[in-house]
Amino acid sequence: MSADRSIERILTTQIKLRQLMLLKAVADCGTVSRAAEALHMSQPAVSKTIHELEALLEEPLFERTSKGVTPTVFGRHVIRYARSVHAELRRAADELTALRHGGGGKLTIGSYMVALPQLLPRALSIFFDRDATARITVVDGNKEKLMAGLVAGEIDIVVGRMADLSDMEWITQVPLYFEPIVLVAGSQNPLSKRAPLAAADLLDQEWIMPHATSVVRTPINLFLMREGLPRPHRIIETVSVPLIRSLLTQRPAVAALPWQVVQADIQQGLLTQLPIDIGYPALPVGISTNDTFKLSDAAMSMIACLREAAAELYHAAPGAARVRAAPAPP
Repeated sequence: MSADRSIERILTTQIKLRQLMLLKAVADCGTVSRAAEALHMSQPAVSKTIHELEALLEEPLFERTSKGVTPTVFGRHVIRYARSVHAELRRAADELTALRHGGGGKLTIGSYMVALPQLLPRALSIFFDRDATARITVVDGNKEKLMAGLVAGEIDIVVGRMADLSDMEWITQVPLYFEPIVLVAGSQNPLSKRAPLAAADLLDQEWIMPHATSVVRTPINLFLMREGLPRPHRIIETVSVPLIRSLLTQRPAVAALPWQVVQADIQQGLLTQLPIDIGYPALPVGISTNDTFKLSDAAMSMIACLREAAAELYHAAPGAARVRAAPAPP
């Protein structure tokens, strides 16, 4: 019997669901003791189950250290499948419960800042005009939080700026449109009325920036380097739109933000777009899904609604160059 068929037989006939859930718990907790506490089991019982799995698969799943356990390369793959099984069971429970009560299932959407003001609200409006029974949860946050949820199966769809995910070959990204980054300040900021305005005028400003791992941080750093500007003397890192808006309207601060995030505030006179081009191409905004999991009907419907909302956003954008439509996927 080949090794591949042997592993298939082990996975389908010998490994129990209880063992996979325990494996996931150990990986999530990082130590056998914390996993045992979470599962209300003894540490020897948890260790015994892990050893049973390792014996069945004939591969070590964890490296033991003084600080806990770290998955091996083989272990990381098995853990990913264990999380996939757990997520699919949770999805099945949600859908079956909804069917029992006459509902249309549950959908969890992860959203970056750029999609929250216009794209996602419009897509949700289109969705609920067609399906009033589904329960939708929206989770916002940074790349680490949303991608972790997508990988674990806790989030069905992530919408927002697209990042380099070459190390996650099971994640599919589809672009919807390209979003320009603009430099803004509060309308009370003296820079909003200064003309002409040069990059050197930004030296005394506080900068509100996304976290260092954000896609939007790259064009900001490149702009500062290209203009020969030193690192800002004060940087506030946040992706909270209400906090950014409050800081810009109260402080001598500037921020480089996606156009859709600041468009309404500029039109209402709270913020001013500064006439300085940061010189970076518009960033792609799109949809990310996890190929490990089968998308539900509600998820497929939401993707269609996001495409429709993006098309409306593109055609309604002020000026043809404000938002560029992404090419259709092949």
